Amino acid sequence: MMHFDATEFLILGSVAAFATWVWRFSSILRKTPREMRVAALRGSAKAMGSEFWEQGNPFQDELAGELIIDPNSIVHSLQWPNAHVEIFSFQEVGHLSKGRTSYLYWAGYRFSDRSFPKFDLKPTRTVSLLRRGWWRKVALPGQIEFESRYALTGEDSAVIEQFFTAGRCAAILSREWPREVSLKAGGRWVLVHRETVFHATSESDSEESVAKEIQEVSSLVTGMLPLAEALTDLQLVEQSQRYVGRSAAVSNQERPWWDRLAILILGVAIALSILLLVAFLGPLWERLSSTILGTEAKRYLFAVLFISFLFVIGDWLVRSYRRAKQRAAAQLEAQYSAILN
Repeated sequence: MMHFDATEFLILGSVAAFATWVWRFSSILRKTPREMRVAALRGSAKAMGSEFWEQGNPFQDELAGELIIDPNSIVHSLQWPNAHVEIFSFQEVGHLSKGRTSYLYWAGYRFSDRSFPKFDLKPTRTVSLLRRGWWRKVALPGQIEFESRYALTGEDSAVIEQFFTAGRCAAILSREWPREVSLKAGGRWVLVHRETVFHATSESDSEESVAKEIQEVSSLVTGMLPLAEALTDLQLVEQSQRYVGRSAAVSNQERPWWDRLAILILGVAIALSILLLVAFLGPLWERLSSTILGTEAKRYLFAVLFISFLFVIGDWLVRSYRRAKQRAAAQLEAQYSAILN
């Protein structure tokens, strides 16, 4: 049976305390970016008088059946008000190698009285030749300009050709297509997203980062409304003014000083503790062992008290940072909910 003397017990216990600090703090760092986004989106829903779903949305089964989006991968769904179409933005969560997670934002337009053939449409400048799906490319007779500017792909060519009439192609050509945005349709849905070579695998919990991200989603939702109009002959843009540019006020606000310094203070505290232990614990332990802690039992008692102190200090630091981030999330939700009210 392995036996640890008091010195070895003190060293192992201290290492365990610091490892617990790091594990708990890293756990908070993984969670707070998600919580900050939930707070901002929930506040946005309150401001617009709409709904927000942290997991899934009411039409996730439709998206799975018509556009093959896994319902379990849908998070942070926000409904955007419009009189003629149901608009949702949501994130699709993907699981990559080495435990990494990717996040892809979609904006979806659901038309209860329309039905679309399954197709993908994107500007030819957005993607390379290899990614245009040339093996599924749909040719539209007489639409030379349209085919030079857009890559149209799908399985049922005949139905897609019938849908893309000359008038509809002209309407699409007359609209400005936002940069690096692709469109896919099927059933009652038109979905759009920004084309990227690499999807984001990490997120910041800063208010500036959250504001910028939600502003980009707002731009995606509103920027593709004219294209949704061209596909349906409905008036959609005039119904969108209530939420255009709604996050600009938040993005210009300064980050609270305590939020900027909280992580720095915690890091400095941990670093100083480690340095103090390395520099002074050894000599201090030797002096205490030879003077005050004369027996092994006393040395064990001191080691237990010292390790307990490390755990208590670490717990206080982590809880303090956690409360600070919870207050930041609550304030962010209040800021977003007040933008339009």
